[in-house]
Amino acid sequence: MIHKFNAFSDNYIWGIQNENTFIVVDPGESVRIREFIKNSSDVKSLACILITHNHHDHVGGISELLPFMTENTGISVKLNGRNLTSPPYIFGPPNCEEFGVNNFVKEGDMLEVNDLCIKVMDISGHTKEHVGYYTHSDSIACSQPIFFCGDTLFGGGCGRVLGGCIKSLYNAIQKISLLPKETQIYCAHEYTEANLKFATELYPNDDRIMERYFMVSKERKKNESTIPTLLSNELATNPFLKCSSFTEFRRIRELKDCWKG
Repeated sequence: MIHKFNAFSDNYIWGIQNENTFIVVDPGESVRIREFIKNSSDVKSLACILITHNHHDHVGGISELLPFMTENTGISVKLNGRNLTSPPYIFGPPNCEEFGVNNFVKEGDMLEVNDLCIKVMDISGHTKEHVGYYTHSDSIACSQPIFFCGDTLFGGGCGRVLGGCIKSLYNAIQKISLLPKETQIYCAHEYTEANLKFATELYPNDDRIMERYFMVSKERKKNESTIPTLLSNELATNPFLKCSSFTEFRRIRELKDCWKG
């Protein structure tokens, strides 16, 4: 089961629950996570934290969650088949060490939390070091693959280059595009409506983009979340996934950076 926690003005913090095992992705703050654990009849502790990159709205709540990571009895955590025995288990890129990350992960690493397997993907570009977490497991009652992508890919858009490089971001987007089309994309911000408005101006004759934009606008008027989004939907309507070359990708990213909405 995937839990969504709203944070700040437009952030999403994601929680992965496998029976009584609970994992948090990118806790920029901790209030709602702490309330959830305190009030849950099943979850009494936090097994581990997954961090995608080092921006404060993704790491700011780590320290306040540490007291909830001390009762990990009965929880098995492995990194590349090796049992980890010294909690707390906080995974992320090396440049997140100062925020509490103590288990560094890279492309191809495999995490196992009890029977839940999570593959690490390098999706740098938004920042110099940025990872994503991919899983497809019956243990969380999800029939579709799931990808937690931080700020690399958004509904209808992608992240700005803030410390990374545009070529790396392009490569990351291309890598994501090769995941199964039924993959559910869990990004960290509610930017879909603005991104699609930009897309309608870029592709004014694209019926699928226009249709999605109107649908998302209705959802947002009712304060409904547009995330997760299907990769197949992004491939059809996201300008950054529709690009045919790096040159086109860079041009669209530059246009979006200057776009006033």
